[in-house]
Amino acid sequence: MTLFQEKAGDPNGKEIMTLLNNHVIPPRVPFVPVIYEHAAGLLGISTSSLARDEDLVVKGQLKAYNLYKHDLVSVGVDIYNVEAEALGCRVQYFNDMSVPSIEGPVISNYEEFSRLTVPDPRNSGRMPLFLSAAARINESIGNEVPVTGTITGPFTLAALLRGFEPFLMDLLTDEIFAREQLMFTTEVSYAYAKAFAETGVGVSINESWIAPPLLSPDVFSSSVLEFEKLLINRIRSCGVDNVALICGGNTSAIAHQLVRTGSSLLMADYNTDHFLFKKLCEKHKINLRACVDPVLVEQGNEDLMEEAVKKVMPVCSANGRFIFGCGVVSSATPPENIIFLKDLVEKHNPYR
Repeated sequence: MTLFQEKAGDPNGKEIMTLLNNHVIPPRVPFVPVIYEHAAGLLGISTSSLARDEDLVVKGQLKAYNLYKHDLVSVGVDIYNVEAEALGCRVQYFNDMSVPSIEGPVISNYEEFSRLTVPDPRNSGRMPLFLSAAARINESIGNEVPVTGTITGPFTLAALLRGFEPFLMDLLTDEIFAREQLMFTTEVSYAYAKAFAETGVGVSINESWIAPPLLSPDVFSSSVLEFEKLLINRIRSCGVDNVALICGGNTSAIAHQLVRTGSSLLMADYNTDHFLFKKLCEKHKINLRACVDPVLVEQGNEDLMEEAVKKVMPVCSANGRFIFGCGVVSSATPPENIIFLKDLVEKHNPYR
């Protein structure tokens, strides 16, 4: 595999993203693989070891950046567990490369819910670990590349705390209780986002559990959308100009709703209608991060990877405001596969 080589005078990630956010077509397509558990693979440690050690999070993210020079660094590991753990959910950790997971919910009735309080991000669970890690990473490379912290969106956090099926039933049969839970989780997400903003980094909201068929488009529109809007508006009030809403899975059926959230960036996963997302993002002046399948990248078939790049690039790169991604990179993905993918993105760069 050939290796991507930076060229003298090429804009760095910060410069590229500034052009993008100012609606200027950059000289190259920004490249943003998401590095969470992949950092554990780079360091040769278990994902659970990485997830509980600030120094290792910093070391892993910096090692990945030095290898790939990607255009945005998103700091996290087991991104859907941190707030839930701070609120009392037990997290199961492993000795292998498995990602830590929530063992079960903490809300079985209204009384248990009423005892929950918004955690202090600087003193609760692993929140301080990731706040400090993000600040240190930003201090190290923030002059070259944007650094963001990751938070859980209100619907996904509510489903983790209550249990997915019980929370869906609340949405359908007990609207008042469901709204109270979503208001609470919005406050939790906002508190964590505000703490990240105060460290000087950006914020991305991870909300993959809203993707159909997990949640119907009608229920998302009627019961959840307003809380996504509320959270994003409140984060922007902290001085964060660009707030990304990241939803994995096939979100084509709710794309028309997602562009109404106030997000500055939407992700179109590999299995979405990229043409639809591009059209909507252009209309609403939102940046689009379109992805190829991370499994494809892990497997490393060069012909299939190039075919995927050639399929995404012409649809999504027109008129700029496009970021090339490959989802969350697995711990098992060889680094040379990521480097080769970046080389392909440069090879098929339409902005030369």
